[in-house]
Amino acid sequence: MNAGERGRLLLVAAGAFLLYTAGAGGAPVYLDPDEVMFALQAHSIAATAHDLDGRFLPLYFHMSLLGQNVWFHPVIVYCMAPFLKVLPLTDWTVRLPSATVGAINVVLTYFIARRMFAAPRAALLAAALLALTPAHFIHSRLAMDYLYPVPFVLGWLLCLLIYFERRDAWILFTASSLLGLGVYSYIASLIMMPLYLAMTLAAILREQKTTRPWVTAIAGFAWPLTLLAVWAATHPAFVTATLERYRQPQPIDYLQGFKGLSLAAALEQARRLLAFSGVTGRISMYWYFFDPAYLFLYGGYTNVMNSTRHVGVFLAPLLVFVPVGIVAIATGRRTTLDLILLAGFLSAPFAACLVVPEPYAIDRELELLPFGVLIATRGVERLLAARARVYRAAAIVLLALVPLHFAFVLFDYFGDYRIRSAIWFSGNRRGALESIVARASRERVPAIYLSTRHVPYLDAYWQFYLIKQRRQDLLQRTIYFTEGTLDPSAVPAGSLVLASRDDRPLFALAESRGLRRIELVPEPDGTPLFAIFQR
Repeated sequence: MNAGERGRLLLVAAGAFLLYTAGAGGAPVYLDPDEVMFALQAHSIAATAHDLDGRFLPLYFHMSLLGQNVWFHPVIVYCMAPFLKVLPLTDWTVRLPSATVGAINVVLTYFIARRMFAAPRAALLAAALLALTPAHFIHSRLAMDYLYPVPFVLGWLLCLLIYFERRDAWILFTASSLLGLGVYSYIASLIMMPLYLAMTLAAILREQKTTRPWVTAIAGFAWPLTLLAVWAATHPAFVTATLERYRQPQPIDYLQGFKGLSLAAALEQARRLLAFSGVTGRISMYWYFFDPAYLFLYGGYTNVMNSTRHVGVFLAPLLVFVPVGIVAIATGRRTTLDLILLAGFLSAPFAACLVVPEPYAIDRELELLPFGVLIATRGVERLLAARARVYRAAAIVLLALVPLHFAFVLFDYFGDYRIRSAIWFSGNRRGALESIVARASRERVPAIYLSTRHVPYLDAYWQFYLIKQRRQDLLQRTIYFTEGTLDPSAVPAGSLVLASRDDRPLFALAESRGLRRIELVPEPDGTPLFAIFQR
């Protein structure tokens, strides 16, 4: 790589990093409960080397504030902890690690494409396409673990490419080790990483006509999993809770539905089950993930945290580039890496279909993105190399549309999307809680009452913003209550009460029981979701 190439790569990587970090504390508009929990665990690790439950450097994190059966994978927490060791806890800093991961993905994509394609421009194009891919942009600005399998997959692909060039066993060991370590990045990786190992073994057999290197590949994948085996043996509650959380209906569950039915009703029940059984339902769902409208136009009717619903998973020009790339692979000389790209692209929804059936759940299949971008780059190269001028012209026009379409994405994302998505990000808890902290710093506030009936996980948010404002002392004055359990007349004078607009009985009784509403906390559209009362 010459100085010019290094400069261009640095420019793309820096641009991606700035793109992913600019205004990340307020776009998305608020923190999601999962982001708050990851941040609290990472802050605890950074400060004490123990999690919130007092475990020393645990392999998995028990998110008891989210539910007793909720255990999260560790990679994001241990990536976030070093940042919080040197930076204060804020909405922006907790999203900074994901932005860094996003920029790393862009760099790794460049190195992979540089080895795949003869022209350096293709590597630069692949990196830029990933940087501007809407789903990658959105998830690089969230403190969620959905994005974290992607660098492990890209690292595996790069090492595999180098291995087939050099036939160095240590590089193969590194490639499969990355897959083994990637198991700890996200729950879907428990399915996807073994699948990529199977692709590795098939690729070795195709390239070398022998299975001898399989031992090295399997050993590399297996050694990180010894930690999981030890953890599972010493923490049986983790295994039980995780299996229960993702448990799917068993045959015995379906049979329970036949109890007490007449023969005709039982036959009708059987017909319905056979017509859309677990297997057929998942096969049908698989095709949702390749709906062109979902991939390239509007992103499907998915969770608004994962999509603006005004743009697809990929930018619209890839509606042409990806199919052309697939055709180029199918009709060309089909290198082993080309086949891996195709297999990776087609298998990306497997975990999403098998574990938690949810159409258009791009957050559960983000490994799709680098495979899709590299295939699209193959398509661009095929069009630019075509003899017919019309194909070359079409490629140039479509490439010119890429930044234009992304400009629309940015305009919507930093504009109306912040308003549309506010309720999906649990409303303006930040504004409400920081207002309480500010008042407690100016006035004498004997106690702080927080309603949790219609505001789930408010205790986690309260801890987060107390740490952010360096007012953990207020926890000692905090009292949580549910609807109907607060007697306003018993609240000490000067105390503050936070309630949501759904706490209707409290709103109705407030004035008559001595509570004075002192603030309505507005949402981006001006509609208040929370109110602060004072005794």
